[in-house]
Amino acid sequence: MLENRYIWGYRHLYSATWHALMAMKTKRMISKTLSMEVLLYSSGQRQIKKAIALLGVKENTEEVVGMLLGKTEQFLIDAFTQVKEDLHLKVNLDLLEDYSSKSQDVTRMLANDGFKASKFTFSEIEKAILQRVALLALE
Repeated sequence: MLENRYIWGYRHLYSATWHALMAMKTKRMISKTLSMEVLLYSSGQRQIKKAIALLGVKENTEEVVGMLLGKTEQFLIDAFTQVKEDLHLKVNLDLLEDYSSKSQDVTRMLANDGFKASKFTFSEIEKAILQRVALLALE
């Protein structure tokens, strides 16, 4: 599970997951587990401690994004049902794309990372986030 306020939608998670899977396939993983690799790529950080500080679930975290990976649709449906029941989760599928609630946090994060823009529009933010994910793969 990841803290929602720094996840910029489905493309962000898809890109981080794809890069993590490619790192696993080519035996170039930074970490020892696929879940940690997804966290690293999602955060754009090479250091686990920094990735957890940014996207890890903390005591004051209010909204989380969870992701399930599996080989079959039925496995994913069953796993989702089980996780939802076991953790008593209230699922909100719109949460991930509630960009207005997270744009200020994400733009501050990008500015702190050195991304420069006169005004961060939706497409500029998405482009910068996807660049962060891809750059990690190149390092």
